[in-house]
This record gives sequence, structure tokens and C-alpha cells, in this order.
Amino acid sequence: MKLTFLLGLFFIQTALADFVYMKEDQQGKYVMLKNEKLSETQVISDLASKNWALYPDITPDGEELVYVEGPNQQDLALTYKNIAKNIVQKFHPQTKGMVLHPKFSKNGKLIFYSAPGPQGKNTIYFFDRAAEVARQGDGLADFSLESATPIDSTEESYFPRPSSDGNFLVYQRNTGSKKEIILLNRLDGTKKILAEGMSPTLSFDERWIAFTSKKSGSWNIYVTDKTSGITFEATNDQKDEMAPTFLPDNTLAFASNKSGHFRLYTVNKGEWTSLTADSSEADLDLYSPQFSGETSIHQGTLPSFLGNARSSFGTVSHEGKIYMAGGHQGAEHTYPEESFSDQFVVYDTLTQTWKELAPRPAKAHGYQIAAHGHYIYAFGGFAFSKIHKPKWKSLDQIDRYDITSNKWETIGKLLSPRSSNVAVKINEMVYLVGGWNSTPKFENDLDGIFLDSIEVFDLKKEKIELASFKIPQPVRRALTGIEHEGKILLVGGLGQGASHFELLNNVTSIDPISGFSRELSPLPFPTFAPAAEIINNQLFVFGGMFKFSEMDYDYVSHIYRQDMLTGFWDHTGRCLKETKGFSQVFKINEETLGILGGHHYNLGQDMPVKTFETFRP
Repeated sequence: MKLTFLLGLFFIQTALADFVYMKEDQQGKYVMLKNEKLSETQVISDLASKNWALYPDITPDGEELVYVEGPNQQDLALTYKNIAKNIVQKFHPQTKGMVLHPKFSKNGKLIFYSAPGPQGKNTIYFFDRAAEVARQGDGLADFSLESATPIDSTEESYFPRPSSDGNFLVYQRNTGSKKEIILLNRLDGTKKILAEGMSPTLSFDERWIAFTSKKSGSWNIYVTDKTSGITFEATNDQKDEMAPTFLPDNTLAFASNKSGHFRLYTVNKGEWTSLTADSSEADLDLYSPQFSGETSIHQGTLPSFLGNARSSFGTVSHEGKIYMAGGHQGAEHTYPEESFSDQFVVYDTLTQTWKELAPRPAKAHGYQIAAHGHYIYAFGGFAFSKIHKPKWKSLDQIDRYDITSNKWETIGKLLSPRSSNVAVKINEMVYLVGGWNSTPKFENDLDGIFLDSIEVFDLKKEKIELASFKIPQPVRRALTGIEHEGKILLVGGLGQGASHFELLNNVTSIDPISGFSRELSPLPFPTFAPAAEIINNQLFVFGGMFKFSEMDYDYVSHIYRQDMLTGFWDHTGRCLKETKGFSQVFKINEETLGILGGHHYNLGQDMPVKTFETFRP
């Protein structure tokens, strides 16, 4: 099966992204940066030094670079450049030699590379650049990589290509005369041989692995589906295609010597396109392209919230403040009494400070809150129960917080206990959609009752009533709900059943007046617990969980976008600073979104996070 068919299943237009690459001519070896928006190409490495400069990489925001540099192949080190801040730092390995193939994790925290190991052969190492700078002191430009960590010092290995958080990576392992493509899961230490070949790469969405392999006398590019393990042929040329990589939209890029010298190309639906104007020059070679994501997007961080890290809390943006209620403060799928939180805090967007408020009169998570006037309302939730087995239940209480007096009171009950649902405010009504009544019907009942009913809370009358329409199939919980043009928009979710995970890719629009529902363009992958919000008529989806195989689920950090007019989805080429689900997203203002908290797995740790990220498209 050809890759032209493979790529046709996904995105159909090439994203605009900056990229770096190697240029080699009679004068030397250089690192080049091409800014696509400005149509400019510049030399990044130092021409005056006459050093070799090889194997560049660029972060998704286009602001940071790393490459190998030195006087010759036996004395190479890593050069880090922050273009935006005009910072240059050099990192020297413990042993001089052929340092190769540096690569950022997509969140920019870790740098992986290949360097001489304790057995004399190259092996893969990684380090945290910021931690290394802090450890050795501020203001230094040269660093000795004494604390770099080897992946497996017994192996000869090259071309590390990590996931966004470095929890897994693909790389080339040399064993005797054989070169193998290895997939390493750093969470459990398992390795899988994918194919014979060299110079692997990982797509932005982490679903595809490309590599080059020599068959029938020439090197060609092959692509493996990480989930199914099926391998596709991408090029079939009598010349050599090397150094593959991906653009954010899954377009494949590589170097080919079909013209007599190596040049850079992309291929999409069988069509080859030259990447650089340098292809007209005769006496040079171009190698190793690497791409940023969409550089017009701005990401940042704000102060972390007060108290323990937690997930599955409720948030609402109201009159310049962000209110955050409750949450789960423990490992996933474990619910001791102390894991349920009643904490209630507020963030002032003007002063950028957090403040603790009176706690909600219920320790719970899996609920949402709404704001109206000088009140905040909390609906139901998932709570501890001493009298049930398992020891949990869903709540039916409606609690109201008075902003002026800093006091809570319980003002009513839902028509059914409900948790893991959404609360979408449209005008002066709050629509409680989806979720379940988790309260066990009998001992060891894990299934609960998934709810197709929709309850409507009138903010003026403070009364609850049953809507005349229901949620369309499939019933779902752990979903995201958004208001868009007066409609209820439901994103993703978890389908019915406790013995398995049925991840959903549904994007469902419900008209609260007529009850009419329709399915919009589905998510690029089934997921539950994503964070989602609409800004500038674009639906952004942050993180969530992805199913990689029958029993392999993991949180992701991808930032996808759907144009609400065309229904077209694309990967922004950007990612969250952490892989996570169960975050909450909200509008800080008309231009900026906030992504708060969540849950992730990280090198044996199953835990919530307390970060506050910002996103401005």
C-alpha cells in the first residue's frame, strides 16, 4: 500500500511552518533556517569559526534550536540557541567524539542525542537543558554534560526521536551489521523492533514512524502505523531517499539525490515538491529537514493554582476572575476519602494572583460550575460514600456561592444524582448534559447508570427542570461541553461500560430550543477528558487520552484545531507542556485561553498536575 493512500486518510493541505536543515558545499557544513512566512533563509551556524554544523532541530514554537557543532567529527558538542531571547549555550559531552542527532522533546524540556558511551560506541543520552543550566550556575555559556542520562549504555544507538514528553521514543539500534528501528516505552522499559532500517522519525501526532531502508539496491522511505504496526511504502525511486521527517499535517519530507545531489522534498498524494530555492545550485547537498509547528500561536504559563495538584474540577470565568472548585487529588481510578476535594479558589486575571475562598459544602469532583451575577453555582459531583461498595456515589445537591459574602449554601437538588457531566450556560439557563449516576445499585456495581436526560437550571428562578429532549446516542460521560452560537457542543467522551474503555470521537451539536442534534466533523482520534474551547470561530482541543493498542492507553499533549466554518481539522504542530487529560479550559479574555490542571502519567508516576498554561492563536 502506498503512502499516498495513507496520507489521503488525514489532512489534505500543508501547514505553514519554519524549518531547519543541513547545507554542505565546498566551503563547509552549515545549519540553515527557513522562515516560511517571510520567505527568508538564513545561516544559523557560525561561518567565521569554520566549524562543522550538523543535524539541527527546532522547537514547535520556532524559537529554540539545537544542533551539533565542532572543528571536526571527533570533537563535536551541542549548541543551543534561543532565537527570541538571543541566548547561545554549548553543552559538551563527557567524552569527546562524534556527537550526533540532537532532538528536542516537543515540549522543549528535554534534549536527546547520540554520543560516545562507556563501551566506546555511540549510545543515546538525554538531559534537561533548563535543569542543567540551573545546576551549573546562571550566566555560563559552556556546560559539561556530567548529568546526562543514557537510555541504554549497552547499545550502539543513533537518531533518537522522542514523544512530546519523552516518555517514549524511536531510534536506530546497530547490532553487528544490522540496523534496527526500535520503539522504546520509557514508562515500562519495553522495547519493540519495528523494522530493519535507519534514521527513524516520529510524526507530530505521534501516530506514524518513518524511516529509510535499503531494498533492491537503493534507500527508500517507509512509514509504520504505530498503533497497528502496518508498514507502508512511501517512496519507490532508483535513487536514495534519506532523513525522513514530518510536517504537522503528516506530509512527509526527506532528502533525495535523484538530481545528482541531495535536495529536500515533500511528498503528498504522490506529488513531490522541492522545499528550497537552493536546488538550482549545482555543487551542494541538503539534508535533515526538521519543522516547527504554527509559529503564530503563543503559549505561556501563569502561577499554578493553590493547594494540591488535582484534576476533574469545575471552572468558570466570570468578571475578570477564574473560579475553580473541587477536584480529584490522587492516582487515577483510586478514590480514598482524602482524594475528594472541597477546595474553592479564585484567580484574578488583573493581579495574576490566586486566593482561597470558603470551601464548597461537598468534597467531590467530576462536576462543573456556572456563574451569574454575584453567585457561583455547583451541580452534583462524584463523592466518597461509606455505605456503598465501591465507596462512591453521585450527588444531587445544588450549591450556591455568594461572591460578596464568601459563603455557600445548598439551595436545591438535581432531578437525578449526576457526575462526569458538562454544564453549558446559554443566556440564563445552564444545561446539565451527559454523565452518569455512579451510585452503586448493588455491591460491586461499577457500571452505574449513564444518563441520557438533560436537566436545565434557570439562573433567574433558581429552579431545575427536565428538558423535553435527550442526549443523542451514544450516551457518554467524561466529555467536554461548550456553548457555540447558542448551541450546546459536546466533544469526545467515554462510552458506556466499566469493563472496557469506549473512547468517543463525537462532536455533537444540540439546539436547546428545538432539541435537534447533529454530528459535526469527528475528532481526529477518539478521546475522553479532553479540554476544548472555541475562539475566533475555531474549536481547539487540548490533550485527552489516546488508545495506542488493545490495552495501551495514554494521555497526549496534542493541540488540534477545527475550522467551524469548513469542519476541517488540523494539527497545529504545537503541544501542551505536559501530556494530560481532565484539564479545564476557559477564556481568560477574548484572545487568550487558559488550560488548568489535569492528570498524566510520567515515568511511573500516575498523578494530577497543577500547572496553568495559556494559549493565544
